[in-house]
Amino acid sequence: MNPAWAAGEENTAGRIAAGHRADLTAFADDPLTVAATDLADLPVLLTVLGGHPTHRTADL
Repeated sequence: MNPAWAAGEENTAGRIAAGHRADLTAFADDPLTVAATDLADLPVLLTVLGGHPTHRTADL
Protein backbone atom coordinates (compact mmCIF):
# COMPACT_ATOMS: atom_id res chain seq x y z
CA MET A 1 0.00 0.00 0.00
CA ASN A 2 2.83 2.42 0.69
CA PRO A 3 4.11 2.60 -2.92
CA ALA A 4 0.53 3.23 -4.15
CA TRP A 5 0.15 6.01 -1.57
CA ALA A 6 3.48 7.55 -2.56
CA ALA A 7 2.36 7.55 -6.20
CA GLY A 8 -0.99 9.10 -5.29
CA GLU A 9 -2.82 5.93 -6.39
CA GLU A 10 -4.13 4.71 -3.03
CA ASN A 11 -7.72 4.79 -4.34
CA THR A 12 -6.99 2.51 -7.31
CA ALA A 13 -3.92 0.45 -6.41
CA GLY A 14 -1.95 -0.98 -3.50
CA ARG A 15 -4.28 -3.75 -2.38
CA ILE A 16 -6.41 -6.55 -3.74
CA ALA A 17 -9.94 -5.17 -3.50
CA ALA A 18 -12.95 -4.42 -5.66
CA GLY A 19 -12.34 -1.31 -7.74
CA HIS A 20 -8.55 -1.55 -7.43
CA ARG A 21 -6.20 -2.39 -10.28
CA ALA A 22 -5.04 -5.98 -9.93
CA ASP A 23 -1.26 -6.20 -10.32
CA LEU A 24 0.07 -9.35 -8.65
CA THR A 25 2.33 -12.35 -8.97
CA ALA A 26 1.62 -15.79 -7.48
CA PHE A 27 4.58 -18.05 -6.76
CA ALA A 28 4.75 -21.82 -6.24
CA ASP A 29 5.98 -21.25 -2.67
CA ASP A 30 6.18 -18.43 -0.16
CA PRO A 31 9.13 -16.22 -1.18
CA LEU A 32 9.43 -15.03 2.42
CA THR A 33 10.14 -18.54 3.71
CA VAL A 34 12.25 -20.20 1.00
CA ALA A 35 16.01 -20.05 1.23
CA ALA A 36 17.51 -16.96 -0.39
CA THR A 37 19.58 -19.21 -2.64
CA ASP A 38 16.34 -20.74 -4.03
CA LEU A 39 14.51 -17.50 -4.84
CA ALA A 40 15.80 -17.24 -8.41
CA ASP A 41 14.39 -20.70 -9.18
CA LEU A 42 10.99 -20.16 -7.55
CA PRO A 43 8.36 -20.90 -10.23
CA VAL A 44 5.87 -18.17 -11.12
CA LEU A 45 2.34 -19.60 -11.33
CA LEU A 46 0.41 -16.48 -12.30
CA THR A 47 1.07 -12.86 -13.22
CA VAL A 48 -1.79 -10.34 -13.43
CA LEU A 49 -1.34 -6.76 -14.69
CA GLY A 50 -4.22 -4.31 -14.68
CA GLY A 51 -6.63 -7.12 -13.87
CA HIS A 52 -5.63 -9.21 -16.87
CA PRO A 53 -3.59 -12.44 -16.61
CA THR A 54 -0.37 -12.09 -18.59
CA HIS A 55 1.15 -15.42 -17.52
CA ARG A 56 -0.53 -18.54 -16.20
CA THR A 57 0.81 -22.07 -15.79
CA ALA A 58 -1.14 -24.81 -17.52
CA ASP A 59 -2.36 -26.31 -14.22
CA LEU A 60 -4.18 -23.14 -13.06
